[in-house]
Amino acid sequence: MEIHVVQAGETLWNLAGQYGVASYSSIMGVNLLPSMKIVPGQTLLIPTGWQSYVVMPGDTLSDIASRYGLRTSELQAWNPWMQGKTPPVGYILRLPTVARRGKTALGFLELISPSIDRLNVLNNDPYYTYLALFTYGMTESGMITSATDVTALQLMTQAQTLPAATFSNWTLDRFSPDAAHLVLSSASLRRQYLSEVLRIVLEKGYKAVTIDFESLHEGDRAAFVEFLRELSIRLRPLRIPSIVCLMPITEQLPYEAPIIQAYDYAGIAANADFVMLMSYNWSWPGGPPGPIASLKLVDANIRYALARMSRTQILLGLVRYGYDWALPYQQGETTGTFAVQTVVELAMKNQLPITFDMQSLTPSFSYWDTQGRPHVVWFEDARSIQLKLQLVRKYDLAGIAAWELSEHFPQFTQLLTDNFLILRPS
Repeated sequence: MEIHVVQAGETLWNLAGQYGVASYSSIMGVNLLPSMKIVPGQTLLIPTGWQSYVVMPGDTLSDIASRYGLRTSELQAWNPWMQGKTPPVGYILRLPTVARRGKTALGFLELISPSIDRLNVLNNDPYYTYLALFTYGMTESGMITSATDVTALQLMTQAQTLPAATFSNWTLDRFSPDAAHLVLSSASLRRQYLSEVLRIVLEKGYKAVTIDFESLHEGDRAAFVEFLRELSIRLRPLRIPSIVCLMPITEQLPYEAPIIQAYDYAGIAANADFVMLMSYNWSWPGGPPGPIASLKLVDANIRYALARMSRTQILLGLVRYGYDWALPYQQGETTGTFAVQTVVELAMKNQLPITFDMQSLTPSFSYWDTQGRPHVVWFEDARSIQLKLQLVRKYDLAGIAAWELSEHFPQFTQLLTDNFLILRPS
């Protein structure tokens, strides 16, 4: 698949001819387009026998070529317009289909209802190593709440993808640091909680455990590591891997920031098989508008992690949604969260051009609602996701973790499987 960024005046008919595709309908099918009314700045996957590489900051032609087992002369021959010079950041190069590296892929799946869960499992089964069913949450007193996982687990007995149980401090409407503190700060409550984790995992046949404790109190830093140490003692003899979700940290972020103080990357990694870098929501609902996952910040988060753990433990978190902010931004005002496909359809329906911010290397567009209020939408698209998949290859990380699979983003799976072979545990 090649990535194409729509230019003003282009049509699907034009693009089919330009790329030698038999019919424009094949382009519509790959991208699940609702109509032929594409807009400038929209990214499309084109079904050809080639791949795309999006130029990243710091790239040289020799870097790109060696990363994919190619010669620089070959790269130049396939992209003659470069004239031997490294193109600007964000430009798309043409590559032949190259050998894919094996990677672990974790996909989070929010449990909604038996019928929807069934469709989501069937649609995503072949493409992930683990499906992390979200979630066994937590009461305000620190007890584990049940998950409606029966349908998903029944289907997964016949699936290639393995089920992972997700245990979180989600209390119906938020991640509760206070509820988590009750568990983490008490040795007896930790034992009780972990015994219940083990019972659920063994009785229901889960093959991995994901821990998603978010927004922890900074004073729980050591206690969280101890909790994970005690968990690993229980899981490792059973060969059940643990995956721990980490709030994003960079060397540049102020260390006194309370939201990140609880996450001792080195200590956590020493007691986990994998970690998921939640390297997104740098702009978040309730905060001012901006890029959700700037490539510069994602890269900085990876480098921070690599200084504290093995690359073979790191799963890079990727999102499948966008945020819609009403303007002017008012503190505390609710921000809309929408699947990437919904965002793209909004742009197509209203013929809204999409811009690609060269600082964050992510897309956005603006519009006016029916009440006459301006909005800005920041999201991920095929180009910004491809850039992040390239970081996984550049640093040879263990793989990726996708949040969340019911958020419709048809290009995501195609890009994932074009870039990597999905590993299956032995």
